[in-house]
Amino acid sequence: FIARFNTLPPMREAVPALPPALIAEAPAPMRCGGCGAKLSGDALRRVLHRLDIHTSAHTLRGIGDDAALVRVDAGPLGVSCDGFRAMIDDVYRFGRIATHHALGDLFATAVRPRFALAHASVPAMADAMMEEDLYQLMSGVLSVLRTHAVDLVGGHSAEGAELGVSLTVAGAAQDAAMTKDRLSPGDALVLSKPVGTGAVLAGAMRGQASAAHLLAAVDAMDRSNAAAADVLRAHDARGCTDVTGFGLVGHLAEMTRASGVGARLRAGRVPLLPGALRLVEAGVVSALQAGNEHALADFTVRGASPAAPRVRVLADPQTSGGLLAGVPADRAGDCVEALRERGCAAAAVIGEVTSEGLEIDQPC
Repeated sequence: FIARFNTLPPMREAVPALPPALIAEAPAPMRCGGCGAKLSGDALRRVLHRLDIHTSAHTLRGIGDDAALVRVDAGPLGVSCDGFRAMIDDVYRFGRIATHHALGDLFATAVRPRFALAHASVPAMADAMMEEDLYQLMSGVLSVLRTHAVDLVGGHSAEGAELGVSLTVAGAAQDAAMTKDRLSPGDALVLSKPVGTGAVLAGAMRGQASAAHLLAAVDAMDRSNAAAADVLRAHDARGCTDVTGFGLVGHLAEMTRASGVGARLRAGRVPLLPGALRLVEAGVVSALQAGNEHALADFTVRGASPAAPRVRVLADPQTSGGLLAGVPADRAGDCVEALRERGCAAAAVIGEVTSEGLEIDQPC
């Protein structure tokens, strides 16, 4: 019995269930960690050769060196990183959404992105399939970076349990910074995108979201916050954040704590993605929903129970969500109109900043 733990049988060299044509490329039953989990150099070179990678004069040395050398503008440098595992099967579209999501941190703080590093993980499978997934993923990433004149200056690729990508992004801070701690009592709270991606994606994974509702969510996630940031700055917004994983109430609570103010959220005015409310009513929510709902304890809910679906959806975790900003009340109407003209069709005033306390008014 003990000998069985010391004298081990040899590992199999192929997976018999695969077709003979793929056995030569099949991943071994045991995959390495560390740098042994990197994608092969030949596959990476082929992918880079296929990708349309352009850089600006700000990049002195980019992909190919051990570290990138870039020229930065004088003044503050904004830096952030973000990423996640795939939540849709379209690898190219996933790359675009993840890039919008990462750039959103810079747009929310009035930083003009200039450089990006990408870290991609691809599940182990036949080499040709891994190479193609990496190409499709990075093509999606580059399509968004090119739109915003951001140089991809390097990164890393490796095998992983699931397809995923994260980006580190950096850029020059603009004159009028927008940060979480600059809300003022009397400001109108303006939101640029609808809420509900967490519930819709959870519904899609369970087969309970319609194709039309999933496509609406994907379209919302695959939309840049750059134009919204420009409009908000033009209308004197100072306090701003992007609404992502902690949900609308979680990110609003962060802003009010940082600014030393309160807020009144009008639940009935918050734009929602098609199908999101119905899914929450049916109990179909994201895995992060329960944790996010702890933030609701900070709010006094008027007109309904905190367990009401129209209240719970305010804690729904967002992927590539919109911008939430405090705008001077006398400019809020013009701001929303300008946002809609720039493609943010669901933009709305969803509440106001108060001197103290957090409230949610549920519509009758």
